[in-house]
Amino acid sequence: MVNLADGGCLLVAGGELDPNLTRLIEIAQRQQVSVCDLRYGQEVSPRFSWHLTQEQPRVGSQNLSATGAFIRYDVFGNLKTKAGASKRALGWYQTLYGWLLSQSQIRLFNRHQLPAVGNKPAMLMLAQKLGLVIPDTWITNEAEELGKYPAGSAIAKPVAGGDFCYSLEQLHSSVEFRNGCAAMPAIVQNRLVAPEVRIYVVGDHAFAFEIRSQHLDYRVKHDAQVIPLATIPAEVELLRKLMATLGMDFGAADFKTDPDTEQLVFLELNSSPMFVRFDQVLDGALCEAMIQTLLTV
Repeated sequence: MVNLADGGCLLVAGGELDPNLTRLIEIAQRQQVSVCDLRYGQEVSPRFSWHLTQEQPRVGSQNLSATGAFIRYDVFGNLKTKAGASKRALGWYQTLYGWLLSQSQIRLFNRHQLPAVGNKPAMLMLAQKLGLVIPDTWITNEAEELGKYPAGSAIAKPVAGGDFCYSLEQLHSSVEFRNGCAAMPAIVQNRLVAPEVRIYVVGDHAFAFEIRSQHLDYRVKHDAQVIPLATIPAEVELLRKLMATLGMDFGAADFKTDPDTEQLVFLELNSSPMFVRFDQVLDGALCEAMIQTLLTV
């Protein structure tokens, strides 16, 4: 990887408990890249001032400037602190993200992404239109429709994300149905099998991993095996096409395998994925690609 010493300043913003940001800064420092560290805990409120038309933002005594920036919403701090933390984290995120979006000279991942990036049904429809294979998908809150699936044949996950993937039987046992309807629709899909593959696209770079886990959703416990793949699956080309259509230059897509065709099936594309575990098995190559892409002007 290219030595990025004296290659500009990388601004990193988010929560101090986010291991992904910690890893990114560690790799940047390993490459002798100058870092502007804007990670803060939920109990810390730094002095901040920004007049939109007259001056750059100031945090404490530091005027902000950067060549490239990486920002993540502070979900990790929210998990460990009192009520109201989510609202506070959102306020800081929107403030700093707003400044970054207004500074076209600062390199920022997914600067021009479309609204469909954050909508799972729209993402699936677009992926299918562009040629990716998607699961057989039903979005419903009707108990009658859910009852049509044979036991063990389907999974369910929230339309808006933010939770794990469950078996359909688990959904039935945990959701209250009134007049035959749940409060919110769920995404219901045919159950797929291993191998499970995650592909990261970082600018011109791509990395692929097999994830081996005994759980339906490998995020449930931190015991999954992450294995780098020497060859990137052919689906990466359609994935790049999808990301270009959505205005994305950074993200991670998840795939599982159709048990009948043995073909990789597209599940979702995350514009702000966790990456620390995947970077560790590559000895920093994923973070190096991120830093290089953000500091290339």
